[in-house]
Amino acid sequence: MLPHRLPSPLQTRIETIAGELTRVEGMAVDFSTPVGAPALAAPDSVSWRVFKNPIALFIGGVGAVLLELAEPKVRAGVWDHTSFRTDPVTRLRRTGLAAMVTVYAPRETAEAMIAGVSRR
Repeated sequence: MLPHRLPSPLQTRIETIAGELTRVEGMAVDFSTPVGAPALAAPDSVSWRVFKNPIALFIGGVGAVLLELAEPKVRAGVWDHTSFRTDPVTRLRRTGLAAMVTVYAPRETAEAMIAGVSRR
């Protein structure tokens, strides 16, 4: 099933914003032309379908952040051990990039990022 598309100007604008939000200094991943190695999830997976739907991705992303910050221990960890307090936009970009890498990047890249997060 193909993802739902919005009217062209709106779809283009959302894709541009999404590209800007996942652009992090020192980290470059081109999700429009992924490397040939297989990802953790298959292209026909639910993860790919959700991430390709900008409406679902936006609503899900906002919901995930709200749920994360609703848990006191998680909120304290984010507040005390990340740059969220001083630079929330960059922190959110890195989180968005990590989510995109986990879904679309080659398995080896995704697993390296997951291991880095686990070490932290």
